[in-house]
Amino acid sequence: MYKHLLHVIKSKAVSRISQLKLIRQAQKGDTDALETIINHYYDNIFSYLYRNTGDKAIAEDLTQDVFLKLVNALAGYRPVGKFSNFVFTIAVNVRNDYYRKNKLSIQEYDLLNVDAGVDIEKILIRKDQSSRLKEAIQKLPDAQKDTILLRFFHDMKIKDIAKITSTNPSTVKSRVSNGLKKLKSLLSEVDTH
Repeated sequence: MYKHLLHVIKSKAVSRISQLKLIRQAQKGDTDALETIINHYYDNIFSYLYRNTGDKAIAEDLTQDVFLKLVNALAGYRPVGKFSNFVFTIAVNVRNDYYRKNKLSIQEYDLLNVDAGVDIEKILIRKDQSSRLKEAIQKLPDAQKDTILLRFFHDMKIKDIAKITSTNPSTVKSRVSNGLKKLKSLLSEVDTH
């Protein structure tokens, strides 16, 4: 039954009713339903945290923290918005707590993947581009980094990012716009040196 619900959740035509049914089952203590929810969101949350930390081990630990917090918060969840926003809000808060506790700023992102079938020259060019982009993103203010990452690497809508980051949509749009302008400027500075 839960494999079917997982398929429904992953399909483009996600039925909010099916997702709510799965969440309600998990709230009642159904471990299979909870496992289905975790499996559905795990890769996206891990990816978000890995891009923020640049460290696989730290991202794995933080991802576990997110799902532990999700398990604890699930009983109090009320379906007033998208469940994915609820999960990503926990992830953003766990990431913020990590940086606050460790007094770190967001590190490099692995934004460009290298194809194994590409010739070495193309690989080197892509690695150089990836490195330049990582350095440029590192220089963005944290709020802009979050919005850029959620918008372009997790394909989230402006209104969803606003809910996750506890801001309004116009602030998110401004952060995306300013972040992109700053990235363009930073990348053009690198090209002129």
